[in-house]
Amino acid sequence: MTVKVLVTSIGQQIIAETKQIENKETNEIVGYWLSQPRLVQYSQGEDGNIGVNFSTYCLVSDEAEFSLRGDHVVAILEPRDTVVEAWTKLVYPEVPETEEVTPTEETGAAEEPVAEGEDASADAPAEEPVAEAVA
Repeated sequence: MTVKVLVTSIGQQIIAETKQIENKETNEIVGYWLSQPRLVQYSQGEDGNIGVNFSTYCLVSDEAEFSLRGDHVVAILEPRDTVVEAWTKLVYPEVPETEEVTPTEETGAAEEPVAEGEDASADAPAEEPVAEAVA
């Protein structure tokens, strides 16, 4: 899938990873499969500059992928590179890399630094980092 801007018949501009859906018998395009769709919105600052913003396509649904009928799309455009970068950072945020822990020679167990005041006993339960994605 490639990132495209789709203009709908009601004037919405949607940026998403896009794939054509074709009728297998006639090869006619019947729709588009959209992944991580966002509505493109514009705002003008007091200085006259135009800002580009993205909003969730449908606020009452958690679905990140769906199809859009082909007859609802009036234009498909290539987004600017800066727009693709901003959209990508929004929908696929970078997760910070965790430090690699290596086993010690003596015990074979992973050696992790212990902060002052923490229990370093082997009986202490290990906690896993939790990453949360925000759309």
